[in-house]
Amino acid sequence: MLSTRELARAVGVSESSIKRWVDDGTIRSTRTVGGHRRIRRTDAVRFVRDTRATVVVPQILGLAGPVDPKSMTVAGVGEVLTDLLMRGSEPEARAVLERLYLAGEPLAAILDGPLRRALDEVGALWRKDRAGILLEHRAVQICVRALSQLSTLVPASAGAPAAVGSAVAGDPYLLPSMAAALVLAGEGFDAVNLGPDLPATSLVEAMTRLEARIVWVSVSTVTDGPALGRELGSLVEAAAVRHTHVVVGGRAATKVPLSAAPNLYVGNSMAELAAFARGLLANSDG
Repeated sequence: MLSTRELARAVGVSESSIKRWVDDGTIRSTRTVGGHRRIRRTDAVRFVRDTRATVVVPQILGLAGPVDPKSMTVAGVGEVLTDLLMRGSEPEARAVLERLYLAGEPLAAILDGPLRRALDEVGALWRKDRAGILLEHRAVQICVRALSQLSTLVPASAGAPAAVGSAVAGDPYLLPSMAAALVLAGEGFDAVNLGPDLPATSLVEAMTRLEARIVWVSVSTVTDGPALGRELGSLVEAAAVRHTHVVVGGRAATKVPLSAAPNLYVGNSMAELAAFARGLLANSDG
């Protein structure tokens, strides 16, 4: 929780302005027993994103660096982020991702754009540099921690529908499923990421227990496509009984033979996942 004075210091405005924005509903807040205004950190972040406010004292919001929304776009930071990951500069790389988010860029655009391009470039280093595998593993760990931190900035929605997902059995990759959870949280879902290497039977159990509206499946590597297709087919059938949608994505998703089903969606990007989630919520509201 932040006081109005702390948020005023963070964004470089007067405390009276913050109080006025709290009172007119621009900034969501609660009140203490004594009547003092208090602002959740995620609501402060929401205010910064909505108003494109400049953050001058980032430490108050738990951020890695200052935020000037006029200087940050997904199109302009690709090379910078690649260089930071290659050098192992974790605080600076985290700051870039946070600044993009607070500058109002969609999470899907950040993940599909500069982050994906940076990881692709770092991942190709092994072809010409024997240290490439080391650099790639270090970059992935930096991104895992950065996305974990970024997820704490995304406001939770009261009564949000559940979503659950993971990478398929035998798939050790962490980041794709983390990214899917982050995107779905940003679209208003209570997203539970179960991580890498999870059997589809466990996803069925999680879907049932959490009453999930969406089950996402990340496929980055496939050893036996037909067997995986049968396993995911059983998941889709179990989900259909509960009117749950299954979303399959990842760089190897096209290697899995899947039969078409009304509750199955196969996507190629985080932007497609975000659009699918928005559409599902819009139809529910209607």
